[in-house]
Amino acid sequence: MASSADPHTSQSTSSQRPDSTAAKGRRVHLIHCSYHKCLTVYYRRIMDAVLNRCQPWGAGYRHYNSHLEDFYNGFEQDRLASVNNRALELERLGHFRISRFLRDPRDLVVSGYFYHKRGAEAWVRMEAPTAADWYFANGIVPAGMKAQGTSFEQYLQSIPEEEGLLAELEFRGPHFESMAEWPADHPDILTYRYEEIVGHELEVFRELFEFYGFSPLEQRLGLWFAKRHSMGRRTADPHIRNPAAGQWRQHFTPRVRRVFDAKYAGLVRQLGYPAD
Repeated sequence: MASSADPHTSQSTSSQRPDSTAAKGRRVHLIHCSYHKCLTVYYRRIMDAVLNRCQPWGAGYRHYNSHLEDFYNGFEQDRLASVNNRALELERLGHFRISRFLRDPRDLVVSGYFYHKRGAEAWVRMEAPTAADWYFANGIVPAGMKAQGTSFEQYLQSIPEEEGLLAELEFRGPHFESMAEWPADHPDILTYRYEEIVGHELEVFRELFEFYGFSPLEQRLGLWFAKRHSMGRRTADPHIRNPAAGQWRQHFTPRVRRVFDAKYAGLVRQLGYPAD
């Protein structure tokens, strides 16, 4: 399904990798990195259930949003830690295994636009936010929104879709920059694309649990929760608008496409997504 060396292939290497660091008695830090609107809630539901609710006595799982320094200060105490929208300094992590979820940046723009427009979370309803207010999301406050002194929700609702997509693209800038900073090839980083996961959730999470070195019981629990919270079982979930890939083709106007390509056409190529 995925490769630790190449996020653009479908060959799995996780089951072939020996648990060498664990065998030598060294602590392996388990870390997950993803992006806002890239299955973050789905992942959190599964890991919180397995490592916190079912094992409340253990080190457990913690999600840091995009609070980078909080993550660096706390991840060593966690059984599993996750952080969004950031590239990590690998030399600060000790012995690690990192899983990553990627999604076509253009679909992230579309998904985020509709999600933020309906005010799905409290932070998008905050009026006149500062850069510090949005640090937890590693997002940029759009210039037009600053001028109006309004909330992200209100701003997106007040402008045409084309302008809203451009505002979402502006907000997403640090996310896309971080995508480009990750190494293309690392033996302890396992990468999946969103398009590979949806519809194959059990297969993907089975590989993830093996990669993490979860016990047989934890793997069985994890697969049960992965099935329970899968896209196919949660069509009425208000967090999920449309999980289909390639939505940008229906929503990007020529202007949005020009602006996006001027900044991020190289990133699309780097991630292995088709230009059209």
